[in-house]
Amino acid sequence: MIKKIVLFTVAFIFFSNSYAQKTELRVSLDSGLSSFSGESAESSSFILLSETVGYGYTNNPYGSKNALSYGVSLNLKRITKVNFIYGVGVGYEDLRSKTSLTDVFKYEEDVMVPVSGETFMDVKSININPFAGYRFNADKLPIDVVAGFDFANILNTKEKGDATDTNGIKYTTSRDRKTISTDFRPRIQISTDYKKFGVYLGYSFGLKNYKEGYVGGTNEVYSKILRFGITYQIL
Repeated sequence: MIKKIVLFTVAFIFFSNSYAQKTELRVSLDSGLSSFSGESAESSSFILLSETVGYGYTNNPYGSKNALSYGVSLNLKRITKVNFIYGVGVGYEDLRSKTSLTDVFKYEEDVMVPVSGETFMDVKSININPFAGYRFNADKLPIDVVAGFDFANILNTKEKGDATDTNGIKYTTSRDRKTISTDFRPRIQISTDYKKFGVYLGYSFGLKNYKEGYVGGTNEVYSKILRFGITYQIL
């Protein structure tokens, strides 16, 4: 499905050359703040530790706290003679969320040990962003306002926890948490450019449930990302 969307978007852009005033190709260094929303997203949780099984895991790693994310992308944009914009962005990104750790539950001892620490959820993906919008103030300092969608092909999702108790004993977790292979996110973005360089600010929110397939209780968590970054025009 994602491959078809990319091929269609790229073909549409290139075959519509006669309607375009100019084409811009930019490379973008991306960052932002990402987290999870929904009834199951929490700001704090605990580690469940079992020496018999030989590993521990965060009871709920889907954090509602923001964590710094990063990525890199390539963006192709056409601006028509009436300042209408359309294009597509393709890139790699690592979205992260954070959960505070308050305790470690030692299963065999049936005891809860207070700790301080945090668990990060890393969601690595290839992201495709077709968009359309309008360029304001085109003759001076251009301001582009666009809307579109993120089609994210999720490569892997992992939790990484790190906590320390009052005696200085450390506890860590590292566990695969991939539950879905794709995410679909409506996205809005505003950007401005000066000569070759530019900056942007955007927001997107996911529509796919990352706890899909879980049973028992409430199981709904969705991604949300506040993006910002710098761009450089290479064409």
